[in-house]
Amino acid sequence: MKKSDSEAEPRSPVSFHPMSNGEFEPRPADDRDRLAAKLYRRLVDDRAARHGMTRRQFTESAAGMVGALYVMNQAYGCSRGAGVTSDAGFTRDAGYDVPADVSANDAAMAAMDARYDVTPEALDDPDAADAAVAGDEFIFDVQTHTRVPAPPWTAATCTMNTPNMCPTAYLSGIFVDSDTDVACLSGYPAARAMDAPSIQARAKIKEIVDRINDSPRLLIHANVRPDEGQVELDAMAQDAGSFPVAAWKTYPPATAGRGLDSAGYGQPFIERARQLGVRVIASHRGIGSDNGAWDGLYSPRDVVAAAAANPDVKFLVYHSGWQSGVAEDHPFNAADPAPVGFDRLIKAVVDNRLGPTSNVYAELGTTWFNLMSNINDAAHVLGKLLKYLGPDRILWGTDSYNNGGPQSQIQAFRAFQIPDSMQALYSYPALTAEVKRKIFGLNAAAVYGVDVATMRRKITQDDIAMISLARRAEPAAFPRGPRPHGPRTRREYLAFLRWSGEA
Repeated sequence: MKKSDSEAEPRSPVSFHPMSNGEFEPRPADDRDRLAAKLYRRLVDDRAARHGMTRRQFTESAAGMVGALYVMNQAYGCSRGAGVTSDAGFTRDAGYDVPADVSANDAAMAAMDARYDVTPEALDDPDAADAAVAGDEFIFDVQTHTRVPAPPWTAATCTMNTPNMCPTAYLSGIFVDSDTDVACLSGYPAARAMDAPSIQARAKIKEIVDRINDSPRLLIHANVRPDEGQVELDAMAQDAGSFPVAAWKTYPPATAGRGLDSAGYGQPFIERARQLGVRVIASHRGIGSDNGAWDGLYSPRDVVAAAAANPDVKFLVYHSGWQSGVAEDHPFNAADPAPVGFDRLIKAVVDNRLGPTSNVYAELGTTWFNLMSNINDAAHVLGKLLKYLGPDRILWGTDSYNNGGPQSQIQAFRAFQIPDSMQALYSYPALTAEVKRKIFGLNAAAVYGVDVATMRRKITQDDIAMISLARRAEPAAFPRGPRPHGPRTRREYLAFLRWSGEA
């Protein structure tokens, strides 16, 4: 007998299977991933029966999300041998920015304290579950994506039933199925001949959103390739005249020496952005083919140098220089002349004498998604960001729908803490509720000139808000479609590249 939808295999709100946003090959699933999935299945079977709920009802509840985070503490926490790859402590003599030498034992013990702030009691207490993962923050997601083709659209546009190709599914997934209030719709790396339809689609989606009770929930980016020279500068003027461009989106140059800090390519691009009155530049750095190298094309050092030379322009470092496969389980080492991964951003900021009041912002899209199951690394990365860039220079981004819907990322971030032991050992600031509010949306609102109070008044009564309230009141009346996700295996990754035209 075929199981009904309500009794089908429970779907965790957090994917325990490694996943990619389509820009890198996902790592293979390991024993921790399989353990997490096994523990969650057991937990759902037990708690759903105990509360007289179907398994699907439980997994879609706040308790279901708390259960996923509780399982992550068990499966991915350092107490089970994950999260610490260093076999020694961190000494000041070696260049680590620690207030006092940290022994290997103390580092390991602090890593064991890194976890989500959830308890097993919340699994049986709806109020406690809500308190752990719910919130009323103003959430501004500065990085979302869709592969919706250029208009005009027809019924065939949505036949694939995926937010990557369907405008209505994108809007539902970002604004109805999550607590996101405002979002930026950004572009993919592509030749201009292929990107032109993308900005047309982005502008059309924004037009639709703007018509919903005059609710300006969506901003859009225009892609620019500064390393291609004058032709791109001319295209910038055309885009700015044709579309409501809120920021310029750039990707690493194809050729060394043509970064944003170059006199022949980067600076003319910045000058054109200044002339056109759009002084926000969002640059993808990290997640590339350079293995996270300090001098690689995907290093954020050129972006930070350009920011130092152009203080009137805001530079958003997308992904913050994070690189898959690079361990982040350590404080910053100021003596390292060529750090890898995330620490490239920290070194660039330090070298250029920038900091909490500068024009450099670190964005968390895909970075947080991949750190969610690497709890010790997550605490170090967020701690270093707060320590060197400050709470006002970190931006919330999810890279959805490449990484699935944003809601689980939001809820996990609400429950995450930098433990007191790590704050003491490494001088990391606390990840307080006030700091989270800034990261979730207040910082991005300042970057884009969005008045939060005015925006909230407009969106709380719009059609999207009404649909969201109705779904929460009666979830069964608004069934969710298939969960979109990025590639989870090498085969899926290669297929994604072929489908997207990047292979």
